Amino acid sequence: MKKRLIQIGLFFGFFFFGCTSFLFGNSTVFIQDTAKKPALLVSKQSSYTLGLVNGFLLPHHEDMQQMYAHISGLQFQMLATDKSRVNDKERISQRLGYLLSYYDLGSQVNGKAFSTALLVSSDVLYWQSVKRPSKYVNGSFKLGLGLGYLTQKYDAKLNPENRAIGSHINGFMQIGLSVEAHVFSKAKVFVEFGMSHFSNACWQFPNLGINLPYIQYGMGIDLYRKVDLKPKQQLQSPLWKKTLSLRIGKKEIDLDDDRIFYNALAEFTFERYLSPLSNLRYSITYYHDRTYQFKKFEKLEDYSIGATSELTLSIGYETRFGKWGILADLGVYVYKPDFKKKTAYYEGIGLSYQINQNYKAIVRLKANKTVADFAEFGLGYTF
Repeated sequence: MKKRLIQIGLFFGFFFFGCTSFLFGNSTVFIQDTAKKPALLVSKQSSYTLGLVNGFLLPHHEDMQQMYAHISGLQFQMLATDKSRVNDKERISQRLGYLLSYYDLGSQVNGKAFSTALLVSSDVLYWQSVKRPSKYVNGSFKLGLGLGYLTQKYDAKLNPENRAIGSHINGFMQIGLSVEAHVFSKAKVFVEFGMSHFSNACWQFPNLGINLPYIQYGMGIDLYRKVDLKPKQQLQSPLWKKTLSLRIGKKEIDLDDDRIFYNALAEFTFERYLSPLSNLRYSITYYHDRTYQFKKFEKLEDYSIGATSELTLSIGYETRFGKWGILADLGVYVYKPDFKKKTAYYEGIGLSYQINQNYKAIVRLKANKTVADFAEFGLGYTF
């Protein structure tokens, strides 16, 4: 189950992002054609929900059987939606926002978990009452990416039964299917089925990860404000941008042989502008990875470039809201020292933060067939 989670998250990520491209790929061009087209009237919607969470900790590995437990918790979600109305025809964009969550993991061994994440939601179902338009039901897929804190981790003396997580700080990912019923003009109730995942991406062993299938139910409120969006407010973005990124990551391979490796990468990316919310990414990446020379309890071989280098090509997607962005990439290995190690392709999923016009911070998890490789931290320069 753990190995499938990243793959499922990537699938929904590309699905969400594809919906955004389809709906809003030409939005800027439409607004700028002032001679023929009217201005847009935009209804800014902010949605706030508070839900109770119930589920269980899923022991997906034989070393985790003792960790099975029922879980409970709370989750707060905030999502913002732009509903653009042109000639009385409404189009609904992606909903973008944040989530905060708390989990009681059901035992002293498991402890408690806290998380915060960026949240993307894409509607897949919509039904509205003809007689009462204010009453409607919508269903949506959700993807959250962020950070988590676990109060308990593996310790050979103090907590040896926790074989899942070796660090307090972890990456956090959540996928879910939510159904909301708007019972009044602004109030709503909802139920959500999903999976939450905590993992440190091989930062510190052990790293089996924690999976939390859950059901969430609660109430929420929608707030609206209308804004006249003038054509001059929309700025034309260059069709293509180029980004050079340098990133580094820490990796441990074995619990008994706890040597630490620092991997690095240099990435050159062509970014194809699609809309104010999204762009495509085409990248060529060089990785320095000395773990190819690792043999348990043995001295590393003499260093060589050829034995520690990878070259990859990838295609990806970035969706943005404000200065934050969510990345999803799929790549193939053009060269690596040992083609029997790692898979022929890899996945990447992560976050970006636009510091200014040229620089942005990037945090991304690289995985091989959903098995974590390492987490990357660095900066990108756009020109």
